[in-house]
Amino acid sequence: MAIRIGFYGGVSTTTGTCFLIDYPAGQLLIDCGLFMGTRTIRALNRHALPFNALRLHAVLVTHAHIDHAGLLPRLLAEGLRAPIMATEPTLALLSVLLPETARALAAEAERLNRSGRRRGQPDIVPIYGEREVRSCLERIEACDYGRWFEPAPGARARFWDARHIPGSASIELEIEDDDGRPVRLLFSGDLGPEAALLRSPYVPSAFDYLVVESLCGDRTRVDVTAEQRRRRLVRALSEALEGDGIALVPVLGLEHTGELIHILVEAMSRGELPRVPLWFACEGGKGVLETLTGWYASRAFASALRECVQLCPSLSPILPQDPAEGSLKGPLVVLAAGGTGEAGPARTALLELLWRPEVTVLFLGHQPAGSLGQVILSGEKRVRIDGAELSVRARIRAIESVFGHADRDELVRWILARQPISHAIFLVRGAECATTALRAALAAEGFDPMAILAPHLDQRFELARGKPPRPLPGPTRIDPRFAAVAADWHNAHARLLLDIADELRVLPDDRSRLELLGRLRRTLRS
Repeated sequence: MAIRIGFYGGVSTTTGTCFLIDYPAGQLLIDCGLFMGTRTIRALNRHALPFNALRLHAVLVTHAHIDHAGLLPRLLAEGLRAPIMATEPTLALLSVLLPETARALAAEAERLNRSGRRRGQPDIVPIYGEREVRSCLERIEACDYGRWFEPAPGARARFWDARHIPGSASIELEIEDDDGRPVRLLFSGDLGPEAALLRSPYVPSAFDYLVVESLCGDRTRVDVTAEQRRRRLVRALSEALEGDGIALVPVLGLEHTGELIHILVEAMSRGELPRVPLWFACEGGKGVLETLTGWYASRAFASALRECVQLCPSLSPILPQDPAEGSLKGPLVVLAAGGTGEAGPARTALLELLWRPEVTVLFLGHQPAGSLGQVILSGEKRVRIDGAELSVRARIRAIESVFGHADRDELVRWILARQPISHAIFLVRGAECATTALRAALAAEGFDPMAILAPHLDQRFELARGKPPRPLPGPTRIDPRFAAVAADWHNAHARLLLDIADELRVLPDDRSRLELLGRLRRTLRS
């Protein structure tokens, strides 16, 4: 049996990262992330897993972001008996992020059930709960950077710092093929830009296969230094707070919250920002921030975090399920967990604030295709949230480079440093435009374009020595074309309802409105 690799997430879409290595002596899973974006994509979180969790020998986790680790508790519910291996910082962050995710999933299920019961629909249950999270955290084994370990028979692995978030790692693997000879693979994980808070990594070279993220493969940054990114953020917040404004910052990853709060408190102490209330909303309440403060205790800005906790007694949870209209007053900075706007406090905050002209919504990271955040960033002037029509009157800004990924040039330099690469490069976690641009950049550096592959969802390959990767037949959970689209039928449905409402408002009289509705009804019946 040759080595096989299955791409069960993080391809055809930028979320839900999950790669399966199937080889003669066992099976290894790299990441098991939550799908985010369109409802069609999010439905994959409830689909049957495309592999048998009982057969896994180990799960290796690149980092704590939920789109890489958010479905780990479901593996336990599906019978996983194997260890989960990650770096110590990743374990520490997951001890905060997974319980927070379980609470967000429970809140989302309750929100959907309240609406569904009115329409006579059966209740849904959360994908997993806090019991599965506890079992998952107990299963995680912490591993050091740069030290070999044996996750399964016939395999050895080690983690290398990926510079993305604390604990993030690239995973080096040596897998014995059916001849007993090692095949060398490297999974990049998410690669971060240069950052002062994270040490510069050493990663070895000479691999048979690379699996590399390509999220920002079609763009380059101008403001690449940490100080330039900080100044850009502070300037945007300063403009948002003018005239008693409210700055709403949807936070994509709670692990960034500590750094973000440090930047804000430091800017206030320097006089770069006015001293305004700073509110942090997450399902876990103030305890999440206290845990993060403890995690960052060994870092230079721990005192600033402690100061923030003392200065901001109203930290989390600040937004009720049904906030009173106009109940939040500026000047104010709101950090809301759930940065795509699909669930959690960020969604509640957008429902409360998106229609108010004194509000600035500041997105700091990548928004998956079809997510509420992506719809807002696309320039839509009206959106639907939980059945309510909202006029987008808030100012919308995006600073994707504040907490981000390596750009095209950084990715190319990282890949060049891994040479020689004898067989193939798999580009993952990127939209088609990003993978196309990165492939072209690599071809310009002398790489064979035919050896640079962009797998689609649920695609498998056979990795045989001396041969190019061979695609294997197999089932797919959804058409890969639907996984890659920026908007699915749910988005189209919401847009149609908004268009119908707008058209009805501008018609001159009730007779015209009834005629339009009649034509629509006849069209549906036909």
